[in-house]
Amino acid sequence: MILYPAIDLYEGRVVRLRQGDYDRLTAYGDDPVAQARLFAEAGCTWLHVVDLEGTRAGEPRHLHLLPALAETGLSIQYGGGLRSREALSSALRAGATRVMAGSLLVRDMTGAARLFDQWGEAIVAAVDVRDGAVAFGGWIEQSDLDPKGFLEKLLSLGARRFLVTSVARDGTGQGPDIELYRSLLATSPSAALIAAGGVASVEDLLSLRDLGLEGAVAGRSLYEGILSLVEALEALGRPC
Repeated sequence: MILYPAIDLYEGRVVRLRQGDYDRLTAYGDDPVAQARLFAEAGCTWLHVVDLEGTRAGEPRHLHLLPALAETGLSIQYGGGLRSREALSSALRAGATRVMAGSLLVRDMTGAARLFDQWGEAIVAAVDVRDGAVAFGGWIEQSDLDPKGFLEKLLSLGARRFLVTSVARDGTGQGPDIELYRSLLATSPSAALIAAGGVASVEDLLSLRDLGLEGAVAGRSLYEGILSLVEALEALGRPC
């Protein structure tokens, strides 16, 4: 299983939110590229980057950082405000290896197949779950879409990899929503799932690995020393 260390960007800083709430923003540094280098030096191969300003604005605001982030040698999984084909294309051209699409898929399911046809596995479908339904628009808007049905539909349209975030667990350190992931894999066993929200211990990571997830995102727990990156990599038996 791959551990994805996370860098959330706001006004050029490395930050984290709690449950997507901008009023509960904590800053962890002013140099995201330096932070990315630290992850690379620790043995990581992937970096999960979320443009929080872009999420609020509905268009990316930190694409200018992608070339420098990519120069660290890390493969970049980038999202936040990518709500058009042009935005997805711009992020890939700027240096992202994968781009995350969420709101775009919710709002235009008919166009989703074209995205997967054009970019294949470079597109990660973001499935943000709150109160049993799919949230979108930076978690401000709530759909009536059932996560299991949404994921199954996207699979049928060509999606393979999914970032599944439990909004209620995001930034809390309360542990991942194991039951959510178990239920999704029960109905869509071929889906490659990346868990986000609540990961705070090696035990959390091992539970997700044993369940069959492809990866997990960790942010606040790494920055606050709750989760040791070295211990996590050793436990998983591979670089992140």
